[in-house]
Amino acid sequence: MADMRQRLALDERKELLVSGVKNVDSFDENRIELDSTLGGIDICGSGLKIAALNLNEGRVTISGQIDSIAYVKSREEKSVRHKSKNVMARLLK
Repeated sequence: MADMRQRLALDERKELLVSGVKNVDSFDENRIELDSTLGGIDICGSGLKIAALNLNEGRVTISGQIDSIAYVKSREEKSVRHKSKNVMARLLK
C-alpha cells in the first residue's frame, strides 16, 4: 500500500475523500463503515455511494449527503471483547 497516512477531505458535505483506508467493512445508502490506519470510521448520511475505491492506495471517495463522521473502535476489537463477554457469561451461569 502506498501512502497509509490518514487524511479526510470533505467538500460541501457532499464528497468525502479518505486516505489510509484498509478495508470497507459495510455500506448502504445511510452508513459506510471503514477500517483505517487509525481505527474504524463510520460515515452517516443519506444517498451515500462509494464513488471511487482503491485499496492498493488506501483511498476511498464517498458521495452523497454526509451528516456525520466518527472514529470508532476497530471492528476486530469490538468482536473480541463481545466474544470474551459471552464466554464469561457462560462460565458464570
